[in-house]
Amino acid sequence: MRILSWNCQGLGNLWTVQSLHKLVREQAPDVCFLMETRLDQSGFEKHCGDVPFRNKLIVKKPNSGGGLALMWKEEVNLDVVETDGFVWHLTGFYGWPKANEKRKSWALLSHLKTLVEGPWCCIGDLNAILHASDKQSDFRVALENCEMKDLGFIGHKFTWTNKRPGSAHTKQRLDRATANEGWTEKFPASRVSHLFSHAFDHIPILLTTMNDRWLRGRGLEAMGGAWTKGGHGSLGLSGLRDQIQSCGADLYAWGSSKTKPEIEEIKRLQKWLELLNASEMTEESRNGFLLLNRNTKFFHSKASQRRRRNFIEGIKNANGDWVEEVDEVAEKCSIYY
Repeated sequence: MRILSWNCQGLGNLWTVQSLHKLVREQAPDVCFLMETRLDQSGFEKHCGDVPFRNKLIVKKPNSGGGLALMWKEEVNLDVVETDGFVWHLTGFYGWPKANEKRKSWALLSHLKTLVEGPWCCIGDLNAILHASDKQSDFRVALENCEMKDLGFIGHKFTWTNKRPGSAHTKQRLDRATANEGWTEKFPASRVSHLFSHAFDHIPILLTTMNDRWLRGRGLEAMGGAWTKGGHGSLGLSGLRDQIQSCGADLYAWGSSKTKPEIEEIKRLQKWLELLNASEMTEESRNGFLLLNRNTKFFHSKASQRRRRNFIEGIKNANGDWVEEVDEVAEKCSIYY
């Protein structure tokens, strides 16, 4: 199962709606949880009625911003029942953004714990950060009380930025997925991916659930081949050690090809975008930006606009006459300079 979570910060404009369609088309989520939609039921149907989810739950407080949307495919049972009969609980969570109200988030999370029995996963914008050095934060205590752990992530380190310049620029990881032991035991190979986005304050995150059956079905052949490949010609503990090292290297390469495609290229592009967002564009970064975009439709469009703006259609000569012929314009410019 694939679960998409995104604080979209308003679905009332065409650009955000198009971005949502692109996300759904490329990531093919089974469940989609949206926060800060700023749309009620009628507004959501007006702007996003063609999003390919038959089931929708739209919530918005009257006369205010905010707004939540939970959408899921027809074949997905709202109780989240796996094909093997395994039942687990999914919570889409949006924490209070104001510092003086964050305790409400942890009180709500603790209350939800009393309503849940069995495997539980929580995903969304919790509007809180976890510092490794801070062992007693309210957020960490709430997770411990709920017996939940952070599921980690793949991709860019942060999920939110205030997009302010210079020293006021702030980046944090506010969006995450957490789960209890019962859930992680069922889905040990699951991963949370931070998806690419440069135009929004929050980036979308995608939770992909993968259980032991996935590991057996997809990885058994690779594991068997990697194990039998190494250690030939050696005996005893030395041979076993060589076999384990060879197997580990092959499995790491296989796993990377399945879960981390082009990770170095992604990091390189993200670094460029961070530089462009965080500082003024120098000549060096400008050249790098042009290099990254030289083959894109956007770049060609901007370059064409610049050529049209910089094109000299004609000039006046010393007598005040208008000259438009290319050779004459070139001659007059040479004489002038």
